[in-house]
Amino acid sequence: MPHCVIEISNQLSSSVTPDQLLRCVFDAHVKSGLFETDHIKVRCSGYDHHISGTGSDRFIHATSHILAGRTADQKQQLSNMIVQGLIDIGINSAAMSAQVVDLAPSYVSFTD
Repeated sequence: MPHCVIEISNQLSSSVTPDQLLRCVFDAHVKSGLFETDHIKVRCSGYDHHISGTGSDRFIHATSHILAGRTADQKQQLSNMIVQGLIDIGINSAAMSAQVVDLAPSYVSFTD
C-alpha cells in the first residue's frame, strides 16, 4: 500500500517520460515517511482523448489510494509533495493535481 495511479495527457509525452513520472511520485511517497518502500505501487496511464474546461490539453493527475488511518494533514502534505515533485522535474504549462483517498473497508489484497 499505497496504490498510486498517475493520469497524464499524451500531449506531455515530449516533456516528461513515464519513468520520470513514476520515479517522482514514488519518491514523494517514500519521502512522506507514511509507507514502507516495498509496499508502494505506482502506475501511469496516458490519454489521447479528453476534454478540459480550461481549454488546456496538458494535464497530470495523481490519485493515491491508501488504507485508512492517516490524518487529513498527512494526506494534504503527500498531495503537496507529489505536485511539488512534478514542478521540480521541470513540467510546465500543464494542469497538475494530486489527491489522497482512503480505500473502502471492502478492499482485499492477496500476494502469492
